[in-house]
Amino acid sequence: MCCPKRFLVAFMGFFGLLLVVGFRSVFAMVMVNVVNVKNRSFNTSDSIVKHCNAETTCGLSLNWTVQSTLYFNTAFFFGELFTQIPGGLLATRFSPVKVCGLSILSSSILLIILPTCIQNSQYALVMVIRLLQGLVEGPAYSSINGVISAWSLKSEKSRMVTLTYAGSSLSSAVAFIVSGALSCHVCWNAPLYVYGCLGIAWSTLFMCTIKDTPSNNTHLSTAERLLFDSERANTKKPSSQTVKSIPWKNILTSVPVSAIFVACFTRNWMISLVRTVVPQYMEDLFDLSIFEIGLLSSLSAICMALVTVTGGVMIDKLIKSGFVSTTVGRKIAQCSGYGIEGVCIFCLGYIQDIDAAMVMLCVGVGASGLAVSGFKSNSLDLSSTYVSIVTGITRMGITGATISTLLVSLLRSRLEVSFVTTWREVFMVAGSLHIAGVIYYGIFASGEKQPWADGVPESNILDVINQPSDTNYKKLENDNENDNFVEKLASYDSTKGRVYVVEN
Repeated sequence: MCCPKRFLVAFMGFFGLLLVVGFRSVFAMVMVNVVNVKNRSFNTSDSIVKHCNAETTCGLSLNWTVQSTLYFNTAFFFGELFTQIPGGLLATRFSPVKVCGLSILSSSILLIILPTCIQNSQYALVMVIRLLQGLVEGPAYSSINGVISAWSLKSEKSRMVTLTYAGSSLSSAVAFIVSGALSCHVCWNAPLYVYGCLGIAWSTLFMCTIKDTPSNNTHLSTAERLLFDSERANTKKPSSQTVKSIPWKNILTSVPVSAIFVACFTRNWMISLVRTVVPQYMEDLFDLSIFEIGLLSSLSAICMALVTVTGGVMIDKLIKSGFVSTTVGRKIAQCSGYGIEGVCIFCLGYIQDIDAAMVMLCVGVGASGLAVSGFKSNSLDLSSTYVSIVTGITRMGITGATISTLLVSLLRSRLEVSFVTTWREVFMVAGSLHIAGVIYYGIFASGEKQPWADGVPESNILDVINQPSDTNYKKLENDNENDNFVEKLASYDSTKGRVYVVEN
């Protein structure tokens, strides 16, 4: 029996997030590798350049400071901030598959341009490209949630989301290992070229093979089509009418939406450290080679990916069995996952041994994978029709990543303070915020469909065409047979000759 198409969608989403989220980790590793050690104030002895670049035929050493390269991460997250809501609007108005595909395609092309700018020491141009990458990547996450929402059965929401976002969880592990190996043994710019080309190939394949909704897929099996007919939540197709009917006030004042936003803010604060800053932390405190940094940094991400998938299956089973409500299931996943991570990251600030640090990272970051079944699945619970909009609004929490990377850059620039003290402050702030976010989510989150999510489901619309519109209206108004299934006349469009009614 062939693989169900909905899992093919999740599988493609997995690889999409594996690549696009990996872009930032790849870039971070390249920056750690090419910054000239002579300009580092902390150490001029055994260096990354000595460990690895001597083994390649095209090593690179730049006269940039570590602090200046950390601002590249801030520029990326700053750019991503401005396209979260516009991305949700685009995915609601147009094809979410195309929006996601074009988003990752654009970022992939920019990634391929970066090596030339870096090699020529064009700092300002690299900063602009990182800003542009953030801008074009913003719509990817809102649109991928729109696709997953359309292809998710009610009983498989957590499973579909966690399978897709396992790619995000595993992305840094793969990126760290691949970047370390390629930088050491091939060339400093090889990771950027490899990931850029893979991103172009994936986005092309994704747009050619994946449809926005199951109803658009002519190759759907009869059994799977029946499943969607009986269990899938009704979702309006992307259209200008859907955009016009967005209940902005209700969404923006929704307490459950605010809980997702807070979770997203604290999560982005933390994940930006794990994916873009931890390599620098390892080099600052433990003086490791780029290959060693990549290998060790990947361990915690592998743990997170494993927990992400198993956690999604577990939460789905708990909810489907009726043992817990959707709301309780989301809170269990969120509070346990991010609560453990918050405590571990807080403790990491007091650890100066590499083995103990790796244990804290693996336990903490690994446990956070469970929370993918929490706030990242939560948008699908609140509204299926406006899931891209809710995702776009809550992903404004990317401000957490912008602030955290900026804070690290500022703290690390203090020459009078030791790196041990600097990183202790970084991890204490991150851990405390994470725990505060867990408390807020635990109090105010909800897994129930919200009143503002209600609309006229397309599967319940009677579309009467090819007859004079006035005739249709009178026919429905006077036909006694319709009294059994017509609750009220929802809308009448005389220009198109259509009558829309809501069925019982």
